Amino acid sequence: MEIKKVQLTTKKTANTYANGRLDFEPFFKYLESFIENGTSSDDMIPLYALERIKEIEHLNGKLCKHNLKAYKDILQLIYSLSVSLIDTAPKRYWALTTALAEEAFYGTEAFFDLVSHQLVEQEIQGKMRTGSLLTNQEKLFYTLIFERLYGFSSNENSSIVYHQLNDRGEIVDYYDLDIDFKFVEIKAKKTLPALDIGRLSENPSDSLFDWNTVINTVKLEDFELSGFSIVTFRKTSTEHTLRRIQSILLDLPTYNYHLFFADLEKIITPLLKGAETVFSLFPLFQLNGVPFFDYSITNKSILIAEAYTANKTFKINPELADYLKHPHVIFYTNNATNGLRNTTSIFDERISRSGVTTYLCIPLIHNHSLSGILEIYSREQDQLDNDTMQALGSLVPLLSQLSQDITLEFKKRIDDIIINRFTTIQPSVQWKFNHIAAQYIQELENDSRDAHIKAVVFEDVYPLYGAVDVKDSTIIRNASILKDFSFKVKQLAMLIDELSLDGKHKLIMTFSARVDQITESLDHISFDESMVKIIEFFRKDVQPFLEEARKQFPSKIEVIEHYAKHFFTNRDTGEFYRNEFETSLRQINQLISRELDHFNSFIQGNYPSYFQKFRTDGIEYDIYIGESITPQQPFSYEFINVFRRQQIISMARITLKAYHAKDILPLTLETTQLIFINPHSIDISFREDERRFDVEGSLNIRYEIIKKRIDKIRIKRTKERLTQVNKIAIVYLSDEILEDLMLSIKAIYDMGIIEHTIEHLKLEDVQGIAGLKAIRLSVNLNYQDFS
Repeated sequence: MEIKKVQLTTKKTANTYANGRLDFEPFFKYLESFIENGTSSDDMIPLYALERIKEIEHLNGKLCKHNLKAYKDILQLIYSLSVSLIDTAPKRYWALTTALAEEAFYGTEAFFDLVSHQLVEQEIQGKMRTGSLLTNQEKLFYTLIFERLYGFSSNENSSIVYHQLNDRGEIVDYYDLDIDFKFVEIKAKKTLPALDIGRLSENPSDSLFDWNTVINTVKLEDFELSGFSIVTFRKTSTEHTLRRIQSILLDLPTYNYHLFFADLEKIITPLLKGAETVFSLFPLFQLNGVPFFDYSITNKSILIAEAYTANKTFKINPELADYLKHPHVIFYTNNATNGLRNTTSIFDERISRSGVTTYLCIPLIHNHSLSGILEIYSREQDQLDNDTMQALGSLVPLLSQLSQDITLEFKKRIDDIIINRFTTIQPSVQWKFNHIAAQYIQELENDSRDAHIKAVVFEDVYPLYGAVDVKDSTIIRNASILKDFSFKVKQLAMLIDELSLDGKHKLIMTFSARVDQITESLDHISFDESMVKIIEFFRKDVQPFLEEARKQFPSKIEVIEHYAKHFFTNRDTGEFYRNEFETSLRQINQLISRELDHFNSFIQGNYPSYFQKFRTDGIEYDIYIGESITPQQPFSYEFINVFRRQQIISMARITLKAYHAKDILPLTLETTQLIFINPHSIDISFREDERRFDVEGSLNIRYEIIKKRIDKIRIKRTKERLTQVNKIAIVYLSDEILEDLMLSIKAIYDMGIIEHTIEHLKLEDVQGIAGLKAIRLSVNLNYQDFS
């Protein structure tokens, strides 16, 4: 045992209660109560302690930090009473401290040795509203006040968590400092303030109390402490590891898997003996009934990684497939000790080849099914012992649950992608399909003769339509194709010149005349006719010419092959201009699609609705909003106004981003933006043949007709098209929506994203449609704030 002053907390506090006052008075009271209630045979030790303390006090004064050595016998006696009269060896992490365990002054050698080995107090309290932190000692002080003076148990834990670091600053162990306040006394300096427990508990977080309210109600400087505490360190790595895994389980949906497994490895590290011990856990993902492995997750696995190394792409071998069907624990060591014995495994040779000295594989079973594989191994001797294996064994149920949750989350993400990207059954309408399917199953179960799948219909929904078109895309595409053809013809001319160096040949002269003929004819026919002629020319003329040229000019084979690679559908050389156009079109469509995804997220976050996109040379979309789609949420027409306003903002953002993208696209492309506002609600139904929603009923078909006929509509009595680059055109029928529309435009103008100029236009009559009007807005191309 040692008398030694060691600070246990690094937290500084301005409160005057710090460290309290060392005093034997609480210990006196305890001994006296023990004597009063005990039998005569039990009185000897307490009586001796009381008398001895009084003797020392008479000679050296009352207990304080400066006369500890005088009380060494009493301190030893407290240890003996606290621990055991039989086992007096200083093996336990035991000590006496100031009242709130800020400083230890007497304890076992093991205790002080542990404290000296990079043991760090762990701050576990959240920030107060003031920005300060509630320290562990302050929390313990409040706990004593509530329990001793108010008779109210706060259920707060009377321990402080410490973690031990290695030389690299990594956590390798956890210890809980358990505190016994039996010999601590607390007094109020003035009248106790009245406590309303209900108010203290108004906004609790991880505690029974709202600590912000507590610190404003109870002032610690109004209380004083005396006595001493008995503390013991208890190794709690397993408990804290379990707790930390449980906490990250709650955040699983927000994790990137690779970051998640990196964090998990750090959490497990304190249980592993030695830095060379490797932890590998991988969930058993299943795709279409076949195991699916992500190499970035399984790259540390002995069982899996070798297959990747050998095959580059993973192919499950029969041995592994059999193991996954019949999983079992595998233990391997090349130096069996402590009664641990190898299991016989078909993987022994693979494990041995890997250079591993000790290896443990535990299948993770959840609900009688394999959810994942846990592997622990080391290439150093004596790194995987009984204690480590026992600690890991206690984690197996939780790790099995974790693997199962990861696989379920993986499947959910796949389902979300399929639903959102590949099918029309979106989350907002999934409930209706479920309801219809359930009704159909009920009818089948009841042997109904009329069992059939009813139509999925949504009535009284408000449509929002928008279209972003790439200006003159057809003209640009056609021009690109013809430029590619022109390039190929030039290559043919160069080949003809090369072959003509050997003199005039009938084959060359005939083919050259044919090239001139096809080139001249293209100037007098339509593009569609040109395409037919070009394709026919390369198939019926160019291909036979090359084959014959190879025969007649064997010395020119290399030259012929050099040019031949440009003549057919080689995407690197033969279709350069078309590739340039298609790449630019793809990039501009990706830009548009991302902005529409943001717009859709805004809508779904406010009132879940149906959103569908259609890819053309550009993108057009329909949105359907109404209470029949989202019956669980009250509908207000104000949602429509809000969404129309956001629709215009979305179109303005697309215009800006397309404008700024011109400089980075392989080929400059520009976009036009069009919105149609339908004045009334419509009905829609799901068409199984086309797997999409369409308008329902003859009265609503007019909405679809207008959509199809306004993309190239002109301003009345002019030849000017309504849709223009860097502008947003909004088509409407009824003036009754104009007031709301202008309020939205005014709010958007105040943002700075559109110019002040607003054009009010009348549109030409188109087949079956008259009286269409439009507003045209100019986007502020200098706008910078995309937040």
